[in-house]
Amino acid sequence: MKKFVWIAGALLLFSLMFPQGLSLPKFPAVPVVPTPAPVVPAGTGDAEIVDLLKSAAPADKARIVDVYTGLRTVLLRDGGKRVTTTEKFADLQANTLQLAIDTPGKYSGLDVAIERVFATAVGTKDVVAVTPDMQKSLVQACDVIIASAR
Repeated sequence: MKKFVWIAGALLLFSLMFPQGLSLPKFPAVPVVPTPAPVVPAGTGDAEIVDLLKSAAPADKARIVDVYTGLRTVLLRDGGKRVTTTEKFADLQANTLQLAIDTPGKYSGLDVAIERVFATAVGTKDVVAVTPDMQKSLVQACDVIIASAR
């Protein structure tokens, strides 16, 4: 019982001496360095997309760049493990656009122009496997859209 009284007394004394608790030194937070966007050579954009986005607000262009930069990053990280066919890629793109775009149809014809860029990259309307060459083509199509929106 004496030990319990001594421990309680020590805790009481500690709380009276340090009512706010102990202050430990704060170490500076490590800054998070953002990953730069991929550098796409100038002049590699699609003329139709550039024309459709001529009057677009900078925020809308930035949103398109961000969406397709993210889609490009997902394709590169996936390496053909989850996105195994062009049909799965089409589903991924559709689901991404449904979640990322606030006002679909704001720029009339933009969806058709973007689909044309991907159709040109794939080369067929059939469902094909996403091989490393096909993955490279899809990434290049994303690069074209990114360059067109900048």
